[in-house]
Amino acid sequence: MSRSLLPIIETSDNFPSDFTSSYPASHPTTGEIYVPFHLSFTDYQANLAPVGLLRPAVVSALRESEYEDDHLCPWSFYLDTHRFNDDDEMDGILETAVRCVFFADWVLAGGSDLMGKVMRETAERWRKDHLFPGPLGGWRDEAYMIYASPRSSFFSSEDSQPFSNAAFPLERSACAVFGFATFGVHMTAYEGQGDDMKIWVPRRSETKATWPSKLDNSVAGGIPAGMKPIESMIKECDEEASLPADLVKKYIKNCGVVTYFYITDDGYLQPEIEYVYDLKLPHRDDPSYVLPHPHDDEVESFSLLTIPEVLAALHSGQFKPNCGLVLVDFLIRHGLVTPEDEPNFIEITWRMRRRLGVAVPSPSV
Repeated sequence: MSRSLLPIIETSDNFPSDFTSSYPASHPTTGEIYVPFHLSFTDYQANLAPVGLLRPAVVSALRESEYEDDHLCPWSFYLDTHRFNDDDEMDGILETAVRCVFFADWVLAGGSDLMGKVMRETAERWRKDHLFPGPLGGWRDEAYMIYASPRSSFFSSEDSQPFSNAAFPLERSACAVFGFATFGVHMTAYEGQGDDMKIWVPRRSETKATWPSKLDNSVAGGIPAGMKPIESMIKECDEEASLPADLVKKYIKNCGVVTYFYITDDGYLQPEIEYVYDLKLPHRDDPSYVLPHPHDDEVESFSLLTIPEVLAALHSGQFKPNCGLVLVDFLIRHGLVTPEDEPNFIEITWRMRRRLGVAVPSPSV
């Protein structure tokens, strides 16, 4: 390899790596402060991973929301007040900063349904008022599940089952407003092995709202609230690549996750986790073989690319950024990128598995 793959990783994992997980924290370059969002003040006091990270403008929008009765405000704010003396050494002035935002007790008592209702209505109101048009302008009418620390006081018992720390659903476009972690599934479908390997690569439709006409992973999509990763993967395989469920279930292989922290050009935080799958298609003489082809209007076409062709497309920026990251992970796992030919091998591997500093599905804390 003549060029490093690190720039491909940096297009998705572009939030500074020296970001601290102690809160409130700030961007090490811009100085913008991020206030942790928790379900309860008890969770903040226990120093648990926050549900999300709020920019100052978002905190202000929450504080400025108008309600007929203050007792109906769904938000509570932990304030930290400092006193500064003036030149005459008088009492000075007070400066107040929000150190944490959490749900009011009456919202928390209403459980997941009420928390979800409050969050949805807030996002809908802001969208109507044209607040935060960057993320909310891409409204999808599709909800993602938002997670809290499994040690949160909201959860009544120690439940070690996967995904048992689901807190509430939220419209996917609003997740970046609150700095919530989002989750998706990405699969690489391929034929052959080693130097003879070829990967099925789709081109996104030119009408897609995001990254039109870019190359993509064989199959990829977000995980809707209420779905498990494998259920979402099987659904996407049918919708995007016309791959039947029986073939997918027979040949699919879970390969873990990749994690990265993306910050948009306009400063919104998008910590993301992608569940990664491989699908080695059977030999074409096998009766179960199915040729991947578009099933909906999200994919324009599929191409079967050699590894050199995939690498060339990665280096020339033809892939949607996070899909490029997933492909780099695939190439490393299959021994097609090694420490001997990639000068930034170690940094690449840890940048695809970084801690995000916000809550993720249990049993992680």
